[in-house]
Amino acid sequence: MKKILIISQNFYPEIGSAANRIQFLFQELSDSYKVKLITTDPRYPNQNLYKQSDFWEEGLDETNIIRVKPRTKKYTNSILKRFLLYLEVMCRFIQAIMRQGKDTHTVYVSTPPISVGIAGLFAKRFLKSRLIVEVRDLWPETLLGVNRWNNRLFLHFAYWLENKIYQQADEIVVNSEGFVNYIVGKGVPKQKLHFIPNSLTEAEFECSASQCKPMNKATKTIIYTGNVGLAQEMDCFFELAERFKTNETISFKIIGYGFRLQEVKERLKKYQLVNVTILPPQKRSQVLKEIGNADVAYVTLVDHPIFEKVLPGKVIDYMGMGIPIIGNVSGYSSNVIEEAKCGFTFPHNQMDEMYQKLKELIENPEMARHIGRNGYQYAYENHRWQQNFKKMEAVINYDD
Repeated sequence: MKKILIISQNFYPEIGSAANRIQFLFQELSDSYKVKLITTDPRYPNQNLYKQSDFWEEGLDETNIIRVKPRTKKYTNSILKRFLLYLEVMCRFIQAIMRQGKDTHTVYVSTPPISVGIAGLFAKRFLKSRLIVEVRDLWPETLLGVNRWNNRLFLHFAYWLENKIYQQADEIVVNSEGFVNYIVGKGVPKQKLHFIPNSLTEAEFECSASQCKPMNKATKTIIYTGNVGLAQEMDCFFELAERFKTNETISFKIIGYGFRLQEVKERLKKYQLVNVTILPPQKRSQVLKEIGNADVAYVTLVDHPIFEKVLPGKVIDYMGMGIPIIGNVSGYSSNVIEEAKCGFTFPHNQMDEMYQKLKELIENPEMARHIGRNGYQYAYENHRWQQNFKKMEAVINYDD
């Protein structure tokens, strides 16, 4: 039986699309292969979050899971301290790799952070195995997009590492088609790249299909879920809330975490936006339920060319729950939403246009339901795990 080693910093029960993606991959591969996983104990975005029993709902067998325990207890807003955490995790991953048998056929690493990719390079040589690198975000390009850590010497070294990982990988899996041209531009043969997007399970789609919301609810909710960090520009979300502030039938909801969450909370107090509710991070099933109960879903990214290549995981979740989408994204994300006919996207400077379209969605529930249904159909056709796992398995068995 083929032996596979998965290395990922994010894994169940952590929240976020990265952990969800690796959990599904681990469970599905374990049915047909001898699989081991090296990860950390749960800590993103905060280790204390996972002291709550609610997050441990799967009853996952951890026999073949190796969890390293870094000294750093939580993610920090300091970029330098976060890099030190990544460095510590990388070293502990390498120690764990050295304890693995050299009968490992394939090593599958999920990045970012790029330090996990370095651990993957070590595993490839030490275990003499194939290396598959999963790229969920373009790093260090993202650092430029959020205007952090722009030291030229550091970036030169980071780009060298990035290129080294791409070149040494036997296969590269990307979760956004927008990444393909960028990586090919680094001199990587296109045939080495495989697009396998984030997806939903059949059970999650069934949950969406079972939602039968009345078309004329007394109140309407606009929801945002996920990271509130450096890559997310929330100004327009709050501007929308400000414009609807006097309408008691319309509310805004954030289920989030991240670098700027405290800043967001302070802003709510300052501008007295009582129509905005912030809920703490929740397990995935509950978040999907909250999305399904909402009326419009919001998505945003910083206005920078690098983020034109990204498709946030929340977009797929929004579509899968059959909710119309509105927001401030461009490039690949905007193209997908347009192709699916499931929402409307605007540049950050088109606030009036976005407000009018949101108002139209609220006032015309039949149109909103039709658009949401478009998103559901698109997601079901293109973003089912059971379907996309076959592509993943084909990559793993590519050399057979």
